[in-house]
Amino acid sequence: MDTQIRLSSKPVLRAAFIIVGGLLTLDTLLVYTRSSLTFGLVMPAIIGFPLLVIGLFMPLFLKLCRSSRGFRIIAFMASLTYALFGVLFAVTTALILAHSTLPAGGADAVIVLGGGIRGSTPTLTLKYRLDAAVDYIEGDPGALVIVSGGMGADERFTEAYVMKNYLIAAGVDPERIIEEDRSLSTAENFEFSRGIISERLGENAKVVFVTTRFHVFRSELTAKKLGLEAEGVPARGVWYLTLNDYLRECAALTLYFLRGDI
Repeated sequence: MDTQIRLSSKPVLRAAFIIVGGLLTLDTLLVYTRSSLTFGLVMPAIIGFPLLVIGLFMPLFLKLCRSSRGFRIIAFMASLTYALFGVLFAVTTALILAHSTLPAGGADAVIVLGGGIRGSTPTLTLKYRLDAAVDYIEGDPGALVIVSGGMGADERFTEAYVMKNYLIAAGVDPERIIEEDRSLSTAENFEFSRGIISERLGENAKVVFVTTRFHVFRSELTAKKLGLEAEGVPARGVWYLTLNDYLRECAALTLYFLRGDI
C-alpha cells in the first residue's frame, strides 16, 4: 500500500516541479522584455530553473538518489535550502506588509527616494513614488520636500533633478523642493537628507519618506540604523515586477541583517 502511494505521488510531484519551475523561469524571461537586467529580475529563474530541470528529468534524479549516497546528500541540502528560503520569504513578506500603512500627516520633511530614470524621465517605479509624494504632501502644505538621488555612470541628469521637474509639473511649489543629488544608495539617501533636514529644521523635525511598498520596511530599518526616525509612505509598485521585487527584498533583508546594516 505504501509503495502504491509513493508511486502514485511521483507524477503529481513531477508535474508540480515542472509547473512551478516553468512559471518562475517564464517570469524572468517575460519581465526581461520590459525591464533592465537586475538581480531581482533573474531571481525567479535562479529559483525556478533547477525545479524545472528536476521535474523534466525526475526519473533520472530518483535513480541517482537511490544509487549514490553523495547525490542523496546534495539533494537533501538543496531541499533544505529551498525550505529555508520559503520560510524566509514568508517571514519577510509578512513584515513588509505589516509596515506598509500610511503614516499620519504633520510631517516637517518628506524625503522621496530615487527609483531610476531614463534620460530625463522617471521610470514607472519612480513615477509611482512621486505620485504618492504629491498625494501625501497635499495634506502637509508646509512640509519641506527632499528629492534624493544622484547620477549613475550612464546618466545625463541626477535623479533629484528629474524628480524635482516632475513634482513642479505636478503643481508642487518649487520653493519647497530641495535636491539631494549625491546619493547612490538607500543609506546615502537618508544620510545626506538627514544633513539637510538638520541644517534647515533642526534635530526634532518629524520626517517621513516615500518609496515603493515593498521597500518601506527595509528603508525604515536603514534610516533608524543611521539615527533618523522616519516613517514610510508606501507607493504602488509595478504589477509585473511584484514577484521579482518581493524575492529581491527577501534576499536584501537577509543580507542586510547578516551584515549588521539593519
